[in-house]
Amino acid sequence: MTYLAAAPPLRDYLAFGDVCEADFLHDIHVRADARATGTDVATAAFAKKKWNIEAEVRYYIPEAAPREGENFVLAHGARAQAVVLADDCAVETVLGRGGDGPQRRRILFAPIVKITADEVDELLVGNFGRLPLPADGQVSEDYAVDLRRCFMVDARDVHDALAAGGFRVRSLDDDARSALSERLSAYAVRRGPFVAEDSADKFAGHLVDAGRASDEQAEDIANKLVDVVATAWVYEGEAVERAGNTATDRLDTHEVIERLIVDLEAVQEAAGTAIDALKSMAR
Repeated sequence: MTYLAAAPPLRDYLAFGDVCEADFLHDIHVRADARATGTDVATAAFAKKKWNIEAEVRYYIPEAAPREGENFVLAHGARAQAVVLADDCAVETVLGRGGDGPQRRRILFAPIVKITADEVDELLVGNFGRLPLPADGQVSEDYAVDLRRCFMVDARDVHDALAAGGFRVRSLDDDARSALSERLSAYAVRRGPFVAEDSADKFAGHLVDAGRASDEQAEDIANKLVDVVATAWVYEGEAVERAGNTATDRLDTHEVIERLIVDLEAVQEAAGTAIDALKSMAR
């Protein structure tokens, strides 16, 4: 699966991995030489004489000084669905869920674009900038999250759209959300399991070329190295984060500690296995 069921709504808030659509969500390309423009309004009489339009017409004036509260840049764009990339806590804060109302801040999104079935397979490995979202029982077409074209949206607009209903189209399932988190970390800071897998594969290839290991041995080493990163990723992204939310989420302290121990032991076991495999090759 890729998506959770679109209806009935599974929750009433916005979070990382939610797919959204609204009139103001556009995938826009702005050239480096784009300039701000001012605006003016042609009277109905002038518009009738000039363009045979019986109404006032607002038009844009390149290089004109923008008026107070107006700041326009002409650009090419198209309406698009987009996925939330901002952290859940940050989204809740800027949307004013605490009762203070939406803040004058922005929420990070990435556009979703259609791709072919062949592209799905290509993007599953080695591509940090795009994450494939394969078709499933909820959505019949293949899409990709394009992290190379992220954009930010005013939290007040998002708040109003949510209040009006229909802003969130659907949510990614847990596996897809996890994959999105890994791909975003890979693209933004070159960290996480996805990057580790790419690096370990390269290392495995070098071991084979150098005559230090067979194909099977090299693949085994690579898998063990990646497993350490993936296990630590779960510990950091789930167990430690859950521990940090102990008070706010009213969690049982004993259960949180037990979870930390289990995940730390998993990291310890994965690291020990990788160390033993590397030592056997170093002899």
